[in-house]
Amino acid sequence: MPIDRATWVALRVEVAEAAADAVVNFLVEHGAPGVLTDERRSGDVVRTTLEAHVPTADGPTLVVALRAYLHELERIDPSWTAGGIGLLPVPPVDWEQVFRAHHVPLAIGRRLLVAPPWDIPVDATREILVIEPGMAFGTGQHATTRTCLEEIEDLVLGGGIATALDVGTGSGVLAAALARLGVPRVVALDADMAVLPFARANLDGNRAAHVLLLGGTIAAVRPGFDLVVANILADTLVAEAAALAGAVAPGGRLVLSGIVAEQTARVAAAFPGWRVAAERADDVWRTLRLEREAVR
Repeated sequence: MPIDRATWVALRVEVAEAAADAVVNFLVEHGAPGVLTDERRSGDVVRTTLEAHVPTADGPTLVVALRAYLHELERIDPSWTAGGIGLLPVPPVDWEQVFRAHHVPLAIGRRLLVAPPWDIPVDATREILVIEPGMAFGTGQHATTRTCLEEIEDLVLGGGIATALDVGTGSGVLAAALARLGVPRVVALDADMAVLPFARANLDGNRAAHVLLLGGTIAAVRPGFDLVVANILADTLVAEAAALAGAVAPGGRLVLSGIVAEQTARVAAAFPGWRVAAERADDVWRTLRLEREAVR
């Protein structure tokens, strides 16, 4: 279905290569159906031009929000200084085709595969999770979701995980994976009530209907989970550190994600009495596994 050029505009911005993934994630979370990228090299310096098509009415507001976000990224690393942001007319394009081309089946770890509903492969060796992209964060395409899935797969297959909590469940993909990997009791939690119907539909459609889905903060659940997973923003991880730690049973583990590499030390420091037992890296993003330090 062609897009009406009077209804949509192209938001274009040039960023440092290392910051591109973070900015793409920001644009998608703020309503862009997809983001086109174009890399250009000058000597050892690589710059990436990003283009996101957004409704014309939303363009100016998104520009303001993006400028603020780019300023925060520049505070993390001064080399991430971005170029100017432009809004340009959009020629007619079949955006649905572009969108579908971006969301493809993705094998993750040893046992998992995340697929969109229009392209479900047959693979008897993997647990296939079908997620409709676009309604909530968590399709498997982003590095934080992939590394979270890899980490929880390793932990669950290692044994000893009978209860798990997914904080900030979004699409429900992590909770569904926990259930499909065999965790008997899984609770999915999100403070954004708008995503709950979408998460419920994904859980029910992925043979994970027994997952308990709750709306609210972490205070809404009783503590004592063998595994707590939180793929949310680093600032929220720090602010909710005590509550997240308190939800974990003795001997349990925490998996934290949504962290840019430069934020790992600050996030880890917010959990005194815990140590980073494992770290997964994918471009600028990090996923941490925390375990309580042994009492001497």
